[in-house]
Amino acid sequence: MTEPDTYALKIRDDPYRGAFRLFLFVHVVFWVLLPYFSRSIAHYDSTEALAWGLTWEWGTNKHPPLSGWLAEAFFRLLGDPDLAVYLLGQICVAAALIYIRRLALGYVEPTAAFFAALFLEGTIYYNFSAIQYNVNVLSLALVPAAIYYFWRAAQTGRPGLWLAAGLAGGLALLTKHTDVFFLLALGIWLAATPLGRKRLKTPWPWLAALGAILVFLPHLAWLAHYDFLPLSYAQDKAREAAALSLSGRVEEPLRIFLAQFGNAAASLGLWAWLYLKTPRAERGSWRRPEAFLFCAGILPLGFLLAAIGLLGLQASTKWAYAFLGYGPLLLFYCLSATPPPALRRKALVLTYAVLAAFGTGVTIKNLAFTAATTNVEGRALAGTLKAAWSEAVDGAPFRYVGGDTHLVSRLSTYLPERPRPVWAMDLRVTVWEDENAVRAAGVLALAFSEKEYQAYRDRWPGLPAPRRLDWPFRAPWSRKEAILAIYYGILAPPGVPGP
Repeated sequence: MTEPDTYALKIRDDPYRGAFRLFLFVHVVFWVLLPYFSRSIAHYDSTEALAWGLTWEWGTNKHPPLSGWLAEAFFRLLGDPDLAVYLLGQICVAAALIYIRRLALGYVEPTAAFFAALFLEGTIYYNFSAIQYNVNVLSLALVPAAIYYFWRAAQTGRPGLWLAAGLAGGLALLTKHTDVFFLLALGIWLAATPLGRKRLKTPWPWLAALGAILVFLPHLAWLAHYDFLPLSYAQDKAREAAALSLSGRVEEPLRIFLAQFGNAAASLGLWAWLYLKTPRAERGSWRRPEAFLFCAGILPLGFLLAAIGLLGLQASTKWAYAFLGYGPLLLFYCLSATPPPALRRKALVLTYAVLAAFGTGVTIKNLAFTAATTNVEGRALAGTLKAAWSEAVDGAPFRYVGGDTHLVSRLSTYLPERPRPVWAMDLRVTVWEDENAVRAAGVLALAFSEKEYQAYRDRWPGLPAPRRLDWPFRAPWSRKEAILAIYYGILAPPGVPGP
């Protein structure tokens, strides 16, 4: 007689299933509607993803292509670019919480598993930062999916789960190159543990790895064809080796590491409050992280920090988006607590209060403090620049917009023509575009400074001197008006009178 799957029974009988679904619904609705009604324009990371997706290439000038493809698909489905990226970002967060909680149910009791997911509401990557849909936000979903399916496959040996792990791992690589650190950590677990070595004697882990490679292979071919273009983006983030001291290579990873405590401060506070409020008799003693939890939740961050130090990268604190997802689970595992029912209810209310507090802060920021990233009317600005194009070229089709990333992605997103981007007016960056095609169609060049625009003229003979557009904007609750200065010019199609 086959023994029952105790984990499946635990999932089926989970008393928090309804409360968890309600929380996911509230979270998604809250964080979709809040930016939709308080921002005048989507974040530039999100419009950049939409501009990438427009080309349907197997890569971009910075990252693999999947984040752009999904943004474009949601845009086509919903017809509204802002709603598309806000909803997509929160779907990613919801998926992340689902997979993290499912893994947690394999290690801790349902109460701890429930709060291991919910307390991530206090980490900025899972609340207001997810408004800024980008490769990091998509990794929030795909990395936990790959880890969960891998874990279940390792526990059960089921072929379907191994294939799901390979697919999810390949999609994670197709989202962001640094997601490879998670796959490397899982490989180490396979080689270093008895269960892992047992599974390696079967074909399924190898087929999962092959599946991940096959998913990633078209992007790898694209990289080879275009001389590994995204590496230039990484190089832009790096310091000159000669200028970077040994202490700098230590200080930069340390800075990134310490910043994560601030980014996850509310999550840490929620856990500490619940743990300390739990009666001593209901608290467990310290235990070391289990091997798989260590490899999934700690080791990848170590790899990231080591890469930053060894390569001398000038890193962003937000590179650690997907690397903090197992923090609350690790805390609940290493320092277990069984809070009484009344305390659980208070913890749930407190989590909703954290959600509301972050949301209130974001709303006030968006509505009361004037910022170009939030309060510029994207559609109106795009329409004004489109009118300048039409007037200058006698209504010729608007097919290309080039120059500054923020401006280019805004026009590519908000105009119905969806002009194709020419990043930095540089075909060494936008390698998939043909110069003859761009010149034949003409291009609108956009910059934030005359110096930047002059660099475009050096690359494109015939581009006229810039005109300046002063675009006023302000937050709805602010009396202070700001000006966004834009320098633009039009390289007209051959045979069409220029401006």
